[in-house]
Amino acid sequence: MAGPVRPKLNQFVEQKAPPPAAPSTEPDDAETTREVEPPAAAPSDLKTMQVRVNRAGWVEMSRLAQDLDIPLERLMVDAFNDVLVKHRKPPVVERRLPVKK
Repeated sequence: MAGPVRPKLNQFVEQKAPPPAAPSTEPDDAETTREVEPPAAAPSDLKTMQVRVNRAGWVEMSRLAQDLDIPLERLMVDAFNDVLVKHRKPPVVERRLPVKK
């Protein structure tokens, strides 16, 4: 008798974006008129930070995020930047961008 079928791990992994196309040498009217947005942080530019806190601290931070109607991750990024500013460092911590599917 066979047990339940487990999903494959590659079903949970996001596919890498294809490499950008080679730039054209001819000017394109559409390209010259629109503004160029700065590139988003690539997955290799993002680092994971794991913080372990006591249950009471986690509950209060989660409640505050709910009260402010923001994700807990955004609240933590704001807190990291506040600490950097407190110590006279530039607030350079950025939140990852949501993955568009």
